[in-house]
Amino acid sequence: MQVGDSVLVEHETVPGTITEIIESASRQKELNVEEAGVMIESPPFGLLFLPVSTFAHDPIVLVHRSEA
Repeated sequence: MQVGDSVLVEHETVPGTITEIIESASRQKELNVEEAGVMIESPPFGLLFLPVSTFAHDPIVLVHRSEA
């Protein structure tokens, strides 16, 4: 995963764009999340946080990688 990737989430039903990959404990604390994960901007929902623990049963699917 990379920032800017176009993806599908929620069992491949919701489009979005990865805006941030959250790995550090300090950034998790700033965002008030309990584990690492990704932020995804999704038109239907706004900004979504998906924790790493959800990837196994509901993977994030790459649609397009930005060339930037």
